[in-house]
Amino acid sequence: MSNQNLSYLYNPLEVDYIPNYILFNNSDSISTVFFKINTKSLLYIKNELTQKFEAKFCIQAELFDSYEMKVVLDSVYKDFSDDDNVNYNDFWGNFRIRAKFPENTLLKVTFRDINKHYDVDSYIDVLKSKRYNVQSFLLLNSDSFPMTENFIHDKQEFRLLCNDTAVNKLYVRYYNRSFPIAAPPFSTVSQKPFNFTADSVFSIPLKGGYTPLITLPDAGFYHFQVDTSLQQGFTLFRFDEDYPFVTNPLQMLYSLRYLTSKSEYDDMLVMKNKKQAVEKFWIERGGNADRAKELIRLYYNRVQEANRLFKSYLEGWKTDRGIIYIVYGPPNLVYRSENSENWVYGEDRNMLSINFTFYKVSNPFSENDYSLNRSPLYKDGWFMAVDNWRR
Repeated sequence: MSNQNLSYLYNPLEVDYIPNYILFNNSDSISTVFFKINTKSLLYIKNELTQKFEAKFCIQAELFDSYEMKVVLDSVYKDFSDDDNVNYNDFWGNFRIRAKFPENTLLKVTFRDINKHYDVDSYIDVLKSKRYNVQSFLLLNSDSFPMTENFIHDKQEFRLLCNDTAVNKLYVRYYNRSFPIAAPPFSTVSQKPFNFTADSVFSIPLKGGYTPLITLPDAGFYHFQVDTSLQQGFTLFRFDEDYPFVTNPLQMLYSLRYLTSKSEYDDMLVMKNKKQAVEKFWIERGGNADRAKELIRLYYNRVQEANRLFKSYLEGWKTDRGIIYIVYGPPNLVYRSENSENWVYGEDRNMLSINFTFYKVSNPFSENDYSLNRSPLYKDGWFMAVDNWRR
């Protein structure tokens, strides 16, 4: 699977729809995969016998040691049909796999809309090398449905389910940190090591594995742990209220830093009317209001996609993959291994193509943290890409 092009995962124009998946380790030998499908993406066809409109789809899952292995450790196939949710938004389902402690494995899940003749593959890391990691917990909303994202808003109620019902307390480490945006790909400035000393620590009771309903009003991120002597746990993030969407001029201005000089950016920051500062920048780039609107739509759609795809312990647009995605766009080719991703802009094995390699970072707060292998060789190409935006 490391030889498969996975660029469609990062390009919404290449796929019709990708379901949301959440994995929960029930025990040392069993894991449950919950999935959510937007019913508006399914094709409902009238059943001549029942006279109802019906969607038919299936899930096929195969468990491998890693992206580089071909041997299937376990497999699942399930058919589904729906004639009730045609007027609703979501269809929820689940299936179980046999994944054993203490090995990390990889799950390939194929969703197939039978009526539409459409299928799409997704890849899920099954984490069982350590106890009480992120997949030892399940995030539930106030109606006890699994939540597909690990960020919440200030008044949102939720509860956590821990797979160890003998645990009666969770410790929560709260961090309120400000992180810099990603540096250009040619920069060799090293990042400062993260200070793991929490800004505050509190506890939440567990009963039968469940917490009571919780709200987290303060922005930052919250690391839930069973054992504070270990780093692993479950992390929840409180970003901007409308995250992952860009909804106000200040958010628009911050993410413009990738296209501006420092002095240009500082001048916009001190302007009282941030909306006017952003509009002025784009109208000057586009030459007229209509062209500026098109540039704005393209640029901030990429910012929002980066937020959705690449969030880790910081907003997706601030990450290494985020900066490349926003400035260069979705890559033409994506190859993934257990510990890295390789992005290609252009043709495979073409000397004129641009290649970026991202290495997975061991991070107790996120399994989605990747660091770019930076090089001075990217400098000319980077300024050319930024200049294309500015022209």
